[in-house]
Amino acid sequence: MSISNFASARRLAAGLLAALALGTAGVAHAQVTTGSLVGSVRAESDGSALPGVAITAVHVPTGTAYSAMTSNDGRFVLPNVRVGGPYSVTAVLDGFRSTETTGVQVNLGATTEVAVALPLAEVAETIEVVGEYDALINPNRTGSSSAVSLDQIESLPSVRRSLQDFARTNPYFNVDPSDPSATRISVAGKNNRYNSIQIDGAVNNDLFGLADTGTPGGQADTQPISLDAIEQLQMVVSPYDVRQGGFTGGGLNAVTRSGSNAFHGSIYGSVRDQSFVGDGPFDREVADFDEDQYGFRLGGPVLQDKLFFFVNAEINRRESPTGVSADGTTGNQFGKPAEAAFLRGYLQEHFGYDPGSLGDIPATTDSDLAFARMDWNVAEGHQLTLRHNYVDAARDVIADRSTTSFRFPTAIYAIASETNSTVAQLNSVFGSAFNEARLGFQTIRDKRATPVTFPTVEIGGAPRRGELIVGTERFSGANSLDQDILELTDDFTFIKGAHTVTVGTHNEFFEFKNLFLSDFYGYYFFPDLAAFEAGQASEYSIGFANGADPRRPAQFEANQYGIYAGDQWRVNDRLSLTLGLRADMARFPDKPSFNGAAEAALGHSTAETPSEDPVLSPRIGFNWDPTGEGEQQLRGGVGVFAGRTPYVWISNAYANTGVESTSLSCQASRGCPVPLFNPDPLGQPRNLGAAGSVTVDLIDPDFEFPRVLRTTLGYDRELVWGIRGSAEVVWSQTQKDVFYHNVNKVEVGTSPLDGRPTYTSRSSSFRDALLLTNTDKGEETSISLMFSRPFTNGLSVTAGYAWMDAESAFDATSSRAISNWQFMPTQGDIFSPRQATSMFEIEHRMNASASYTFETGPLGHTVALYWNAQSGRPYTLLVGGDPNGDGYSTNDLLYVPASADEIILKDASGNVIDYERFADYLRQAGIDPTAGRILERNESVEPWSHLLDFHYGLELPIKVISTELTFDVLNVLNLLDSDKGVIRFVNFQTSTPVNYRGLDAETGKPIYQEAGTGRLNGGSQFSTSDLRSRWQAKVGLRLSF
Repeated sequence: MSISNFASARRLAAGLLAALALGTAGVAHAQVTTGSLVGSVRAESDGSALPGVAITAVHVPTGTAYSAMTSNDGRFVLPNVRVGGPYSVTAVLDGFRSTETTGVQVNLGATTEVAVALPLAEVAETIEVVGEYDALINPNRTGSSSAVSLDQIESLPSVRRSLQDFARTNPYFNVDPSDPSATRISVAGKNNRYNSIQIDGAVNNDLFGLADTGTPGGQADTQPISLDAIEQLQMVVSPYDVRQGGFTGGGLNAVTRSGSNAFHGSIYGSVRDQSFVGDGPFDREVADFDEDQYGFRLGGPVLQDKLFFFVNAEINRRESPTGVSADGTTGNQFGKPAEAAFLRGYLQEHFGYDPGSLGDIPATTDSDLAFARMDWNVAEGHQLTLRHNYVDAARDVIADRSTTSFRFPTAIYAIASETNSTVAQLNSVFGSAFNEARLGFQTIRDKRATPVTFPTVEIGGAPRRGELIVGTERFSGANSLDQDILELTDDFTFIKGAHTVTVGTHNEFFEFKNLFLSDFYGYYFFPDLAAFEAGQASEYSIGFANGADPRRPAQFEANQYGIYAGDQWRVNDRLSLTLGLRADMARFPDKPSFNGAAEAALGHSTAETPSEDPVLSPRIGFNWDPTGEGEQQLRGGVGVFAGRTPYVWISNAYANTGVESTSLSCQASRGCPVPLFNPDPLGQPRNLGAAGSVTVDLIDPDFEFPRVLRTTLGYDRELVWGIRGSAEVVWSQTQKDVFYHNVNKVEVGTSPLDGRPTYTSRSSSFRDALLLTNTDKGEETSISLMFSRPFTNGLSVTAGYAWMDAESAFDATSSRAISNWQFMPTQGDIFSPRQATSMFEIEHRMNASASYTFETGPLGHTVALYWNAQSGRPYTLLVGGDPNGDGYSTNDLLYVPASADEIILKDASGNVIDYERFADYLRQAGIDPTAGRILERNESVEPWSHLLDFHYGLELPIKVISTELTFDVLNVLNLLDSDKGVIRFVNFQTSTPVNYRGLDAETGKPIYQEAGTGRLNGGSQFSTSDLRSRWQAKVGLRLSF
């Protein structure tokens, strides 16, 4: 790397790697990749604790051995052991018969308790006991977490084979219903970009934050790793272990498979096309598409009990329809097909430019995944793991296609993404001390491509939310991103009596190189087709880098340092405490450029970076068995969880100082003479004179990354008939979250519509000046009930319900500062954040899963179901026309009159209509039509959704090779009834039914005009998720040995 600080970090990494090779402990990671074995040894005769017992735990598949001695209270601890099993645990003490406990399993991030009773040595023999792991009633369980085992991964329904398909089994992990790929997840009511995703303990987030999935390659709609490479998944919401951090939502942790002393492998494939998709509520077939997936995995020994390998490769190819057209060939149709046809003909005739057909577009998605892992038992007590993960993906992105907007085929873009991730981990035992060291290095390369080069044109609707869209996608003309991520972590654990103490450090070094110049080929907004024919736009904007290279990227570094210390204290057999303190500190070696003109005009420097003060995260958790019988427990804790924002929000300040690049905007409504439309993409106006204004992005020097105080209280117990139940409350209070001030706005008066403040620009030289700062407003409360019933005959059933109340002051959903600000609904004072319902709230959610494995003669069968029912997302009603005068029509909350005669209501054509039509629309949105107030954010709620998924596996009796046929069906309810299983949502969770058109000249009353034909029809705000509202099936074949 060319930047000295990052180069120094890489030299440090090289030194660590050398240390790993020598078998010494270095500096490496903060998230867990292992589990723990703990237990107690007592005399069978009188129950007294036995010190000095030699404990040996052997991971049977690999022969990896772990040893310990019991302390004075008869307890032993084996931290940092391999996930999975089975383990055999042997206890040996002179004068007593040896005892071997077999079948012991260890889960990711969890502790398995083994209780051993040694009889007196009357004869020389070993007693064998079958061990059972209890994930629910466990003295080391404090906060909120759950796990997905390998058996569940192989049996639960999944068409996409995504990590998110299994994360949704946790009641706090909510999948966004509007997301066609069902991969966008918010946790416990927090922003979907506030989660942490770890694979083998290494960061696997899209740290820059452009992907809604939160994972590398997410923009290309690929998974970060093949599901066949995963051993276990763990979902955490409030882990009071201070090693875990980096999130204020939730954590998704995964560990990968490894080889063993036996060769094992699998070849698999699946196919589906349009015949595997139902007609849905539209009674229309989907457009032709194909989806294929092929892969293999292989693991085994290189040297028995010493060196093992595991490899996996997978190929995915998919062509999927959008489900929206302007020619009536799809379930959803754009509402103005005649206008779309006219525009296409006009562009062909006058500019020789064909924007593409009016039909559906098959979006192509390809991905290639490869994974390799080596595990080496270097010496007794020392295990080294080295693994590499590779993902190469490309995807066509087709946004802005709905009943109210239509993007032509040449206005789409494709994104290519390549990820390489390498992790080395050394686990060492030094007597009663243990060390876990990890080094990770990851590179991510994302780049956009467009089918044509032509100025971006939007017609109708509102700027940046046009009804008709042609030309180069406005954010893709100059768009690429390089990320280099280095991680160094070390956890050192030692045992002192009843205390298991861990001290550690976790450090991250990032380098980002981001080329992002919006409107690089020019952007024009026309209010209607007539204006386009005249070439007279109402808004124009362009972005370019200054200097000789107009495509020069912004580049900067960021570092994150963390240290922590924790103590797991087994106070007695009924009470356990987890205590810890974590300190995290961000550092930004590079400063954005200083713009003196901006500081003089706005009073803020463009050269500021976030605060580098340390952030302390104290935590304490507890687990108490009220009776000592091991049948119930009360658990919980309180602690601070510090996360991070997507680094793209930081990058905005490096790229948009007004020095490195220029972003010009010109609006006719602000007196700027908008240039006539120029079809030449390379000849766009770049000198708008004094009327053209620049946008700059700023950072408050006191800005801190998001942070919450989170409290958990849970109760678990055995119920009747073998049913096990849990009740849990999770409450979070925001300490720091993001908020944007537009410091180029000043209050000048009040709106005649409803008295809300109105604004104008502080400086005419700047369009907007967005200051990234903090708010301390926001809280979330979740209450959940979970029930499970494991059966010994192959049947397992779980069910749960979760209730949530989530409030926030600002929901940042975009990568651009201006988008975050202009699309954030505002009621009054734009500088004072107002706490209201969060857009990430799902008030009610119920889910259940069941799986049953059985045999009929020589055939093996697996049947599994997953059911989910949840209330819709909240959404906001807006009024267009910019009643607060801040220059944007996309962020003003709707004012609802107290009576019908307070306003004049017109339809889209300008005819006066009866208020009752507006009143009916409001009632259907759950709003009192005589409210007489400005609405709050997210007062309305989308409809409930109900989904049922099905999996069936048939194992055939073929010698040596196990052959399994699989059949998965998503949305079985829609298969049974085409009107069931339908998902309806509001685009961007906002709807604008009317525009404010000023005051009537005769009466002085405010005028509301329907924002578009049909906008006041009840239910017009909803779109139907095309693919997810249809049943979908997939067939697969797997050969295993």
